Amino acid sequence: MLKLGVEPSAVTFSTSINGLCNQSKISEAVSIFDEMTERGYLPDLIVYSTILQGLCKSGNTDRAVRFLRLMDGRSFEPNVVAHSTILDCLCKNGLLKEVLDLLSEMKVKGIRPNILTYSCLIHGMYDSGQQEEATRLLNEMVHSNISLNMVTYTILIDALC
Repeated sequence: MLKLGVEPSAVTFSTSINGLCNQSKISEAVSIFDEMTERGYLPDLIVYSTILQGLCKSGNTDRAVRFLRLMDGRSFEPNVVAHSTILDCLCKNGLLKEVLDLLSEMKVKGIRPNILTYSCLIHGMYDSGQQEEATRLLNEMVHSNISLNMVTYTILIDALC
């Protein structure tokens, strides 16, 4: 586009990032993200989430956590969905200390875990053989007045079988 003298718009950048992430071309998506910000466009939550999900799916856990931290310094704070995405990624990679550290960090920032957050954490803890921690998280969830849903019940039933 630039060779033709056409300046890409925020939508063009966002669409390119989404397409590259869908094709598992995460490094290229991050390069487009960098170009987007260098040109003065502010990525929205969808762009950040797309890259976070792409990094997690490709197994780039460390890079995903760094990207989450990058979001902190930008125009908005990462929300519960962004944190839950990273927590799920960390759980799937067995990085339980990092899971608990990020969960604590989340709470300090005033970001309340939701049913999705707790479900992925409880599932990750059970899968890693951390039954006591899974039970503690389940109790924390209940004390936070978050109702269990079908997913959570299924996780519990699978863990008990």
